[in-house]
Amino acid sequence: MFSFVNQKPCDTVVKTVQGDVNFDVLQKARKDLIGEIEAIMEYDSHIHTSTNSQAIKTWEHIKKEELHHVGELLGLLKYLDASQVPEVLLGFQEFDEILEK
Repeated sequence: MFSFVNQKPCDTVVKTVQGDVNFDVLQKARKDLIGEIEAIMEYDSHIHTSTNSQAIKTWEHIKKEELHHVGELLGLLKYLDASQVPEVLLGFQEFDEILEK
């Protein structure tokens, strides 16, 4: 499970003519997260359809890096908008309850 404790949330919200700067950064980070997940899916597809061991080894290594990026981006999302954390944690809890049934 992801650790959401001991991370300092962003406390600087800058309002500009264009709007909330953190909102813009938050949206960019969300799009980046989608991109990382799509890359992971693509590498998985390559891995599962290839018989070339060196290619598989390379794609597995790159996929692990993409997973690290997912973690970093989740940390950034938490930093930019800590109010999302309780909803995410509720989602984890609901998932655990489904597993217990």
